[in-house]
Amino acid sequence: SSVGLLVGGAARRLSLGGSRGGGGPGASPAPPCAPPKRPKRRAVGDGPWLGAIAEAYASSGLGGAQVAFDEQLKSSPALVGKPSTYIQASECLHACGADAAACADVLFDVLETKLPDFQTCRVVAYHLLSLGLLDEAVLLLELVLELAPAEPHSHTDIAFAKLLRLMDSGKSAPVDDKAAERARAEMARVVAALAKVVTSTEWPARFNEIEWPALILLSWAVAWAEHTYPSLRGSLWPEAELPAATYRVGGEAGPRLDIFVWLGWDTDKTDVDLHVTEPTGEEVYYSHNRSSSTGARVSRDFTQGLGPEVYTLPRAPKGTYLVETNYYASHQATTATGSTSAVIWSVQNMGDFGREKLQFSSVRLTKHKQRQSVLQLSV
Repeated sequence: SSVGLLVGGAARRLSLGGSRGGGGPGASPAPPCAPPKRPKRRAVGDGPWLGAIAEAYASSGLGGAQVAFDEQLKSSPALVGKPSTYIQASECLHACGADAAACADVLFDVLETKLPDFQTCRVVAYHLLSLGLLDEAVLLLELVLELAPAEPHSHTDIAFAKLLRLMDSGKSAPVDDKAAERARAEMARVVAALAKVVTSTEWPARFNEIEWPALILLSWAVAWAEHTYPSLRGSLWPEAELPAATYRVGGEAGPRLDIFVWLGWDTDKTDVDLHVTEPTGEEVYYSHNRSSSTGARVSRDFTQGLGPEVYTLPRAPKGTYLVETNYYASHQATTATGSTSAVIWSVQNMGDFGREKLQFSSVRLTKHKQRQSVLQLSV
């Protein structure tokens, strides 16, 4: 089960090749698949203990940084047992240039510090996605779905992670009958999860309108799969539940958007806002949700937790688009991880499958009214 693979570091030892602290041959193998393009890393987080790790990495490499981390844990008992300690240490190593496997090795220690709850699993999964460790992220998000099936975001998260993994595997595997059948099985799970989000009447009222971002994701996923695996055409769309003539965005070709941005976060009853500043200087966000200069739109403002908020732009003027998050307010403690973690992903040239460009980022938000730049998109 997902629990058996992940709790106690089993997934780390089986998939990533050993425990933290060695730094020798085989301690940090290459990640199993290449991650989506990531933005330039942000500065290392606050705290002198993180500075000590960064300095050790600069002078002695990964092995030195691992020794420094262990020393900080020994000298500062308050750090031990706090998931945020390991999340921040992983971010620090990533910012310093450590490979994905080494960063994930530290992340999995989060699951060893306490019996995992769904928020802790979700935040670790978001970071694993940003590292390109898709198999491990899928395992954790399957566990999130087991723990929190009543949240629509548990279904959108696992659908996106499985789709991302399928897209990644398609880059290296031949498109033959066997690959098409594997894709059919995986897409059945993606489609079922997203169709449930769109059609279910069980979600709390505060999640009203989540069906619109989910429909875009569903339409894009099916269009991509049918383009990549032509033998699947006509067999993936959930026609009985969602007649394509009414619900399939963009028809068989799928949605065609120059820019699509999705923001979600891991803490319930929390308000995080998506802001996009366009090359014209116009800023599009919840209270100015339609751009007068480009026609872009931002979806509903989810003020009670988890999102998603999405930005859609069919035809993008040339220039740079700055994507930011604003941690507006929280009505729930984040003691499990010490922060709210947001996941932001974007697709440029959505629907033009030979030219699509995917970027993915995760960011920790610790202060109310905190505004943070997370992506820059150049058109």
